[in-house]
Amino acid sequence: MVGMMFDTLTDVVEFYKSYAHEASFSVRVGQHKKGNEEILFKRYYCSREGYKNENVTEVSITSLVEEHNHGFVLPDKRHLLRSNHRVSERAKSTLFNCHKASIGTSQAYRLLHVSEGGFENVGCTKRDLQNYYRYLRTKIKDADAQMFVAQLERKKEVNPTFFYDFMVDEQGRLVCVFLGRCFMQENYSVYGDVVSVDATYTTNQYNMKFVPFTGVNHHLQSVFLGAAFLVDEKIESYVWLFKTFLKAMGGVAPHLITKDEDASMKATFAQILPDTAHRLCMWHIMEKVPEKVGPSIREDEHFWKRLNKCVWGTENSDDFVSQWNSIVTDYGLIRNDWFSTRFSANSFFNHFIHRKLTFVEFWLRFDTTLECQRQEELIADNASLHTTPKLMTPWAMEKQCTARDVCIIQGTSECEDIKYFTINSLSGKDRVVQMNKSNMFGTCSCKLHESYGIPCHHIIQVLRAEKQNKIPSIYIMKRCNLLDEKPKDPMEVAMWKNISESRNKFEDLIQMAKNTEEGMDFLYSSLSNLVEPLQKITPAKRLDKQDDVFYNQ
Repeated sequence: MVGMMFDTLTDVVEFYKSYAHEASFSVRVGQHKKGNEEILFKRYYCSREGYKNENVTEVSITSLVEEHNHGFVLPDKRHLLRSNHRVSERAKSTLFNCHKASIGTSQAYRLLHVSEGGFENVGCTKRDLQNYYRYLRTKIKDADAQMFVAQLERKKEVNPTFFYDFMVDEQGRLVCVFLGRCFMQENYSVYGDVVSVDATYTTNQYNMKFVPFTGVNHHLQSVFLGAAFLVDEKIESYVWLFKTFLKAMGGVAPHLITKDEDASMKATFAQILPDTAHRLCMWHIMEKVPEKVGPSIREDEHFWKRLNKCVWGTENSDDFVSQWNSIVTDYGLIRNDWFSTRFSANSFFNHFIHRKLTFVEFWLRFDTTLECQRQEELIADNASLHTTPKLMTPWAMEKQCTARDVCIIQGTSECEDIKYFTINSLSGKDRVVQMNKSNMFGTCSCKLHESYGIPCHHIIQVLRAEKQNKIPSIYIMKRCNLLDEKPKDPMEVAMWKNISESRNKFEDLIQMAKNTEEGMDFLYSSLSNLVEPLQKITPAKRLDKQDDVFYNQ
């Protein structure tokens, strides 16, 4: 032992900790002495070594005392020795990926426990991992806004179609930020006729409001159009927000916006979006109903059946008002100011929103969530392209829209260029289809086409009666066509493909080698031999805490 030589003090420390682990004791740092800014000596003790004052005049840095006056920990508890705890690169990577997927630190540690074959192989405790995560959050606290904006700028450098903008106050603090999505103008041109704006989320450490803009795509799925953080809900903040939104969307205002009941937002519309219709979001209204009625009504199943039928099942204003007034009267809600002044899906964002997030943590989850949203759209697109529905009639028209023969034309009348058809449907409701004879475009009293962009079977029955074999192109909205897949940055795609294939290859090698001890020894030694040549190609990443860039991956 005395004759061993080491290149650096770090090598000494690593050796001694490794030795201590094998001998089943823990290590603590002891005395050290400097001269000319260089460490002349440094001592490492068994953690159970006593504390005493020493005046050391002479010391040999190569000395090692092997005797202990206490017992050692049992082999099955070696992994609990504190001095050998280390958050490995594997643990850091797992933690990073889990937080991108909105999976917390405790669950990340459980995943490591399973993937590494036991707690003893993880290399750290759950508390160590939690402390490491806490350190990272503390590290970025003072530079969070700058790091967030830097990430947005990098996103824009990779793809110029990405849009963001921000505003700071006189003290240089971030007070407003808007971020978009690659190719969002194209999405907006197709799906931006009706936009939902929701300012009910408080998502980060700074109590800023998260305000997402969403539309509905050709599969009736939510599609992200843009989002903002606002430091307050003053009119000035909303003016900046909607001006920036219009800038991001090429100056084109939406036809209709659904929103919450924020008064400042309402006041802003008249100034910034004077030609845009705005309505209260029915989901928010329905969410508030339980707190606005008494417990006896809240627990009445029949009340909810009638309310849902009124809100979601009525097809015209007269029917809605009639049912609404009937409910208000029958349940004694006439004097309920909130209920009497309103005519009226858990949110896509709820599963990753958390009020204690930093900006950077938010971005990790947000970017991943948008990828998940896009994947759901691709799955639905693929099903539309490659799934053939079972046809119920011999009509050629049904191959276009899978219509079914479920209604009967009862009567017709004409007035100039408009032909009126009275339809008796199996639902028991009579419908009226008004058909323009010059372009064969019809509207139905059921309003399905206006609501979903899909011709109802009443219109299809009329087209069939008018000897139309195909759906006229005027019915096929732009939103009903599948959008082309947008190319990603080729360098990023290639890198992640190599990473994925390398991980799969490495896992294949582990599965192959683990059958024998000789196989695992060969694999480990072969990997060890790769370190030096790889370092020559790519400078090794420093592993000290100050250089850990967890949030910049």
